[in-house]
Amino acid sequence: MPMRMCLRALGTALAALFALLLSTGPALADSPHFVSASLSTSGFGLTATFKEAGLGSGTTVTITLNASYDAVFQCINGGRKNPSASNKTTISGDATASGQFTSGKNGNVNGSLTLSAPSADSNGFSCPKGQTETLTQITWSDVSLVDATSGASETFPGTWTFGQAL
Repeated sequence: MPMRMCLRALGTALAALFALLLSTGPALADSPHFVSASLSTSGFGLTATFKEAGLGSGTTVTITLNASYDAVFQCINGGRKNPSASNKTTISGDATASGQFTSGKNGNVNGSLTLSAPSADSNGFSCPKGQTETLTQITWSDVSLVDATSGASETFPGTWTFGQAL
């Protein structure tokens, strides 16, 4: 009789364990990661387009695109010329863009984030009368895509330079 009770208790425990494993199976299988991520440009801006998988259905994540930049501003006259080579400045800084994305039934999110170049007003550089402060070149570096919710990340080694100082 005690053996029969032990077997019944063991059977009940195994059934409960099996039911628990079935109910948490997808959560245990989640492994967030970027399946793809690429960079493209629009003017002086930098856009990351990505797909993250392994999130589970209906998961909302916060993804951030980070980068450092060196931006060259120059004084340009009406003829699109820089009359004085000393009329330029380089500013350095960091840029970020973030967004929230919700996965579908398949546990994936697709999206894009864009970093904008710094504005002419933000750097304290001024030009003489008749000339306009103009962004002529930018170099982006240390670019990374980070999911703050899941911990997934993707880095983009190298630098991206657009435009040309006059």
